[in-house]
Amino acid sequence: MEIIFKNGNILTMEKTAPKAEAIAVQFGRIYQVGQGAEIEKLATSGTKIIDLKGQTVLPGFIDTHNHFCLYALLTDQADCRPAAGCVRGEDVVEALKAKAAKTPPGKWIMGWGFAPYLLDDKKELTRVDLDRASKKHPICLVHVSVHGAVVNSLALRELGFTKKTPDPPGGVIARDNKGEPNGILSESAFMGPLFFQSPSIYSKMMSEYDGAGRIEMISRCAARFLKLGIVGAHDPFVDPLTLGTYQEAEDAGRFPFRLYAYILNQWADPLMAAGVKRGFGSEWVKIGAIKIFLDGGMSSRTAAVTKPYASPPGAGKGILNYDQKGINREIEKFDRAGYQISVHAQGDRALEMLLKAFGRVMDRENPLRHHIVHAGNLTPEQIDRVKELGLYITSQPNFFSLLGDGFMEAYGPERSQKLYRFKTILKRGIKLGFSSDCPVAEPNPLIGIRDSICRRTPSGKEFGPAECVTAEQALALYTREAAYFSFEEEERGTLQAGKVADLIALDKNPLHVPPQEISDCQVKMTVVGGKIVYDGR
Repeated sequence: MEIIFKNGNILTMEKTAPKAEAIAVQFGRIYQVGQGAEIEKLATSGTKIIDLKGQTVLPGFIDTHNHFCLYALLTDQADCRPAAGCVRGEDVVEALKAKAAKTPPGKWIMGWGFAPYLLDDKKELTRVDLDRASKKHPICLVHVSVHGAVVNSLALRELGFTKKTPDPPGGVIARDNKGEPNGILSESAFMGPLFFQSPSIYSKMMSEYDGAGRIEMISRCAARFLKLGIVGAHDPFVDPLTLGTYQEAEDAGRFPFRLYAYILNQWADPLMAAGVKRGFGSEWVKIGAIKIFLDGGMSSRTAAVTKPYASPPGAGKGILNYDQKGINREIEKFDRAGYQISVHAQGDRALEMLLKAFGRVMDRENPLRHHIVHAGNLTPEQIDRVKELGLYITSQPNFFSLLGDGFMEAYGPERSQKLYRFKTILKRGIKLGFSSDCPVAEPNPLIGIRDSICRRTPSGKEFGPAECVTAEQALALYTREAAYFSFEEEERGTLQAGKVADLIALDKNPLHVPPQEISDCQVKMTVVGGKIVYDGR
């Protein structure tokens, strides 16, 4: 036997045998799980014995919606979150100015984690403010929702946005009282240049690294995630350069991480022409679903809703990237070709359109495991239809402690209490997985577990307390249930003989500490494929 972990409080996440004391690992897989005495009998002279000293062991966390490579890139840029000290508008400008001082003129600079409602002074920054950070660098300050941005004057010129430029379909170029672009871009006006165009801002910035630099960047990111107990993630925005980088990092032996790569629908035709489908790849990097953006974000007021947003006055009903015929076409195209589909849909208006589109092509068993990302504004009737169609949902509880106050401002005190109906979804027997949507929110799953139980906003307000889940449910949604989204429930997600040995050790039992303290639990060890990849003991 290669390794035996003993003296642990092991939560297997298996319904029939939920607890154990020890685990034996051989050839990267779990050989046996059970009581200490029976497992220790398997030891030989060459067995490595690890004494857990009562620590709590769980399956490794799986993040089912995580912009892994974008996060890796942004962490090399200007961190403009309140957590990084940017609590006023001027702090954001200074952070961008500091990054500009270290960047050659002409190269793009990004800031991330910004939103006016997160700032103490609620400052709505424009190109005029960003021009004070630099006039020699194009600057893109990404909204925390990643559904909008603020850019400076040089960036507007590089993008070709002028007074005469019309709003693109599904996007808004905000303007000052003279009709000039003020630097605030929403949805496709921002996401088109950042991601969809060729070359995009993202691809330009990635290309500025050489191959070794890109490998180093994502290896550092993987190390951060492993330290948080995350052993795998589903990256919903993988272009050819990013996919190649993942594969190069794996080939170099520097990516002990399980990456399920989603391909944007705009980039999927070459994949289809080559006949490459879900699951193609290796143990570490696999092709996943086709990703489609249907609407925007809640806190940015771009999610497509039926009733206008509560505030500010005139905020409207959000933005759609497709009309009904358009989303019908995209869903039919990929479903008929046998691809798993993952659709970003937040507002009830977008969700209604999406359910109609899926209803035209799906049978009730959903063999391709199509799923909705976020689904925060599902109505009771729509939940019924999700259940009827057998659709899955991946959602983000860690939004509550970061964006909850913004959601309440956008929807008002009454409507906001009916968002993210996790308890109802679980009661209906709908497949649900938890995720972070990093870099929108911190990737730490323990924050998401805490928030799904406590449902509190940053200011301490209750956010739909009737929809709280239990700690046991929350743990399952980051482990056992998350594995279904990549068709890997027979391989991982629980600690069972025959499954891959992906596990973590925590200093405390998250089932026994007060819910508000769950995020204080510390990951002491992460094991992937039977190898210790993080050791903080």
